[in-house]
Amino acid sequence: MRVQYWLFLTLVGMVAVTLATLLPPLFVSQASAQPVADAIYSGDITGCGQPTCGNVEFSISEDGSQVDWFTAYDVPGDVCEFTGPNPFPGPIEIVGNSFVSGIPGLLELSGSFTGEITAAGVLRILLVSPLVCDTGTLNWTATSSSEPTSAPTPTPTPTPTPTPTPTPTPTPSPTPMLTPMPTRSPTPTATNLTAGWNHVCYVGPSQDIEEALADISQEVVAAYRSSPGGYDKWFPARPNASTMTTVSPYEPLLLLLANGSAWSQQPSGSPPTVMPLVQGWNSVCYAGEPKDVESATEGIGGKFAVLYVFAPGQGWQRFVPASPDASDPMQLARFASVLILVTEAGGTQWAFDP
Repeated sequence: MRVQYWLFLTLVGMVAVTLATLLPPLFVSQASAQPVADAIYSGDITGCGQPTCGNVEFSISEDGSQVDWFTAYDVPGDVCEFTGPNPFPGPIEIVGNSFVSGIPGLLELSGSFTGEITAAGVLRILLVSPLVCDTGTLNWTATSSSEPTSAPTPTPTPTPTPTPTPTPTPTPSPTPMLTPMPTRSPTPTATNLTAGWNHVCYVGPSQDIEEALADISQEVVAAYRSSPGGYDKWFPARPNASTMTTVSPYEPLLLLLANGSAWSQQPSGSPPTVMPLVQGWNSVCYAGEPKDVESATEGIGGKFAVLYVFAPGQGWQRFVPASPDASDPMQLARFASVLILVTEAGGTQWAFDP
C-alpha cells in the first residue's frame, strides 16, 4: 500500500509565504487574458506518468486581483500520495495575468490565465519528513465555472393573467387536540471555528448543505467531505462548481472559513455506536464519551497506524499507538472529527463505548 498524506498535516510549525519575487516562474503563458472575477476554477493535473495525476481548484476574488485559495488533491508522488485537500499559501496576488506561490523546499506553484475562462500552470509538492517524497514538476489546467459578465438580455414584460374568483370552502369541524407528552431534546453542541481550515462534525438532520451551514454561511468559503471516490465539495452560490448538495447526521466536514465564527448545532437522533472503517485514511465523527485517545481506541488497537485531531492554530495533534514519544497528549471530545489511518486488511469497525 502506498503511503498517503494530507499535506497540511506536514505543515505544522512551518511558515507559509507568498513568493511572487522569490520563486522563479515555472510556467510562462504566451496568451494575455484576465481571470473571471469571483469565480471558481477547477481542472486536472497531468505529467506524472499515470492515468490520473490529481485535481486542482482555486477561487478568484470579487475584484479579480488575487487568487483567494488554491488546493490540489490526489497527487501521486514517487513513493507516496498526497491525498488532500492540499492548500498552497494564499491569498496570491495576480500580477499581469500570472501568479506564483509556494514554500521554499516544500511547495512550488505558478499559473497564468490563458483564455477568457481557462488557466494553466505547474506545481510541485515535496515531503522531507518522515520520508522523502516528491511529485516532480507537474502541469495543471483549469476552467472557470462562470462566464465573463456581459450585458443582460432584456426580459419581456409578461401578460397579466385574469385572477379566477375563488370558490368558498366549507369550514371543517374542529378536531380534538391531543396534549403531547414533553420530550427531552439533545443538548446543543457549540463549536468555535477559526479563520482558515476546520475539521468538524456535522450532527444535525439530513438536509441541503445550504440549510445545514446557514448559521455560518457568511463565513464559509468552501466545504469538503471525504468520499470513496475522492472528495465531495461545495462552494457557496456556485452550484456548477459544487458536487455536494446534502449532508447527513454525524458526517465530518472540512470547512474553509474567511473569518472565525461560533457554530451551534442541535444533534439529530441518536449518534452511531459503531463506525465502519476502510483500509487507508478515514474521516470519522467520534461519537463516544470524552476519553483519552488511547482508551477511546482500545477496541481497534493494532489495526491503525496513526490518528490525527485538528488543533487550534491550524495545527494537528497526533496519536501513534505504543509510541508515546511520537504522540501528543490529548482527549477525544464527544463529536470530535478525527483522521485515522487503518492498516487492517479489509478494514475494521470502531465501537464507541460509553
